[in-house]
Amino acid sequence: MQIQISTPAKVNLFFEVLGKRNDGFHEIVSVALPIRLFDRLRMKTAEDSRITFRCTGNSDDVPADENNIVVKTLQKIQERFSIRCGADVYLQKRIPSQAGLGGGSSDAAAAARTAVRAWNLTVTQEELAAILAEIGSDCPIFLYNMPSISTGRGEIIRPLPAIEPLWFVLWKPAEGLSTADVYRECMPLHNGDFRKPDALVAALAGGNVDAIGRELFNRLEVPARKLWKRFDFIKQRMTEAGCVAVKLCGSGTSFFGLCYNKESADEAAANLPPNEQIFVVRSAGRE
Repeated sequence: MQIQISTPAKVNLFFEVLGKRNDGFHEIVSVALPIRLFDRLRMKTAEDSRITFRCTGNSDDVPADENNIVVKTLQKIQERFSIRCGADVYLQKRIPSQAGLGGGSSDAAAAARTAVRAWNLTVTQEELAAILAEIGSDCPIFLYNMPSISTGRGEIIRPLPAIEPLWFVLWKPAEGLSTADVYRECMPLHNGDFRKPDALVAALAGGNVDAIGRELFNRLEVPARKLWKRFDFIKQRMTEAGCVAVKLCGSGTSFFGLCYNKESADEAAANLPPNEQIFVVRSAGRE
């Protein structure tokens, strides 16, 4: 059996860090939105138990061995359900790495969903989410093709109602940031004003782009700005290009600019440097 699946990226419209937990993770509250920027994963069942992995495209930072998140996911499912067959996996990578767009986590979720079908498993969505949470804190959100609120370390998911399409410009700079470094600096720089996502959730339900733009928030911008000298430059350029609001994607280094519609997103993208990775995308979910 051979199965192919698209794996979306995401943007965090809201991201608050509440503190560091005893298990070493951080307690967070996040509102994530899947977007129509996709990797594509193809899986073919194999008679023996080996997992083979090949990746092309935007793949310079993608390991091809057992350290790959797709391979780890499939091996964990093999172990959990005593699966004796394996898989040949091909990933066409378009979502940039070290971008805060969740590409690796989305690939892991796609691999898990594909394995369920290819290996004919009976698994509930809740069971699959629990397995994915062991792989990565934000992996479970990619089981939902809709906006969602994540709490805990990111593994507790509450889907939100579908919204009208939103348009974004993405700018992925060449440089990356260490997620661990960004989190390490976060709490020492925290001002103690812990934000809640309620106003953003209400704005999303109302569908007014200006109102949504006013409620976008990312606590990780504070440490990222300290660690990265081009932070202000990129954010200012995107604002000047015509974006309604500009925020860092997760822990970076991509930025997303919210726009009124496709036309304004195309216009903003045209006003950004041509030698950078620039994407015009819309939210996934309701067509």
